[in-house]
Amino acid sequence: MAHDRLSATDTAFLRVEKPNQPQHVGSLSFFEAAPLRDDQGRIPIEELRLFIEGRLHRVPRLRQRLMEVPFGQGRPIWVDDDRFDISYHVRLTSLPHPGDDAQMLELVGRLQSQALDRNRPLWELWFVDGVDDDRVGLVIKTHHALGDGLANVDLGMALLDLERRPPHAEPVPTWEPRPAPAPARLLADSVAETFAPSRVAGLVRSLATHPGEGVTYAANVGRTVVEFARPPRKASWNTPVTRHRRWTMARVPLDVARRTRTAAGCTLNDVVLAACTGALRAFMLAHDEAVPERVLKAMVPVSRRAESERGTMDGNRISLIVVDLPVYEADPVTRLELIHAQTVALKGSGLVEGAQAIIELADQVPFVAAPLTRFVSGHIPMNLVVTNIPGPPIPLYLRGAQLLETFPYVEVVDRQGLTIAVVSYGGQFLFGLTSDRDVIEDLGLLSEAIEKEFGELEAAVVAHHG
Repeated sequence: MAHDRLSATDTAFLRVEKPNQPQHVGSLSFFEAAPLRDDQGRIPIEELRLFIEGRLHRVPRLRQRLMEVPFGQGRPIWVDDDRFDISYHVRLTSLPHPGDDAQMLELVGRLQSQALDRNRPLWELWFVDGVDDDRVGLVIKTHHALGDGLANVDLGMALLDLERRPPHAEPVPTWEPRPAPAPARLLADSVAETFAPSRVAGLVRSLATHPGEGVTYAANVGRTVVEFARPPRKASWNTPVTRHRRWTMARVPLDVARRTRTAAGCTLNDVVLAACTGALRAFMLAHDEAVPERVLKAMVPVSRRAESERGTMDGNRISLIVVDLPVYEADPVTRLELIHAQTVALKGSGLVEGAQAIIELADQVPFVAAPLTRFVSGHIPMNLVVTNIPGPPIPLYLRGAQLLETFPYVEVVDRQGLTIAVVSYGGQFLFGLTSDRDVIEDLGLLSEAIEKEFGELEAAVVAHHG
């Protein structure tokens, strides 16, 4: 087939999407304002649309929409949108005076609450005028079916420049949309692919030829099923969610985390998880939630994206591990040691491979793939998501305006109404915290606790290790 078909993982994000749990990710970024204004001090949105449209050839997926297979007989494909309209995808809004962070957080919550239109390419950019401190905001929304967190960083890298004034403008190739296949042709091809002998026989043949791999495959799936069968004790945010989101942000100097990592001999991700554990402990205590012997289970996405796949915006290359966050432990050094021991053990546990195998096995039978995927996604043994996304290590620019900060947005779902995401950029860890608007009303307390906990963790670790 000439058109790309979504992978099993990409399709899973479509299958679990419901009106109250849109499956898009995104970000809030701040840019220098002056280079993005015209002589009258306005943001020239038409010029920005032309600029961005001139970059879309770098990421062809941004001009493609979904085409569903008739009667659900197979995964959707990507087809060129012959009605592509850049003005729909790149928009301008403004904050009222004074344009402070509180107003921006409210705007991000409202924009991210609205699902993307599946009849169009699955992304939106919202430029935000009226931001204080002479900044311009940019809210990005991309459906999770388009790609994972690293893919969305790659999207930013494609639209932005590495220099304030690039040496020359690259030629923009002419774009002509390819015709979509007829529905009957797509149905026939999908059915043939589904029932092709190679679809299941390839796996069977591989396992028969390499029985050791078969044993490992079965063991990984078995461990994952056992793990999934042990639901965690619920936290206050483990309730059904509405379609309305609350979002906030936090900033932590990257050097603080690096000094902690060096002193403790662990990874930056261990430091992030330990600091989040301490912040969650403080948040729960402030709400009179019991913490003795309490463990929170965090679903931690793990990238499977090879370096050669960077910059492609080509679907999801992620799986997951579940890490126990010891909120019962009062000592920050011990919390970090417990988490580090877990993450080392989990790297060889087979849970990452087992979770991916379950997704792919669920996809083998079209009639049950969607309900089985929804069942599995709704029974991951977790209280929250904590995801650490490596950001660009160098400054980036949009039409000469430097990117100052970028904060991630990652969705929440029913019964898991809290996500903590972080990206590194400009010498900072930049956090985006998402919850349901009605589930956690004082989300800002948690973001403040995260900022405080990194400093306390560094002081304790440095003092402990001398």
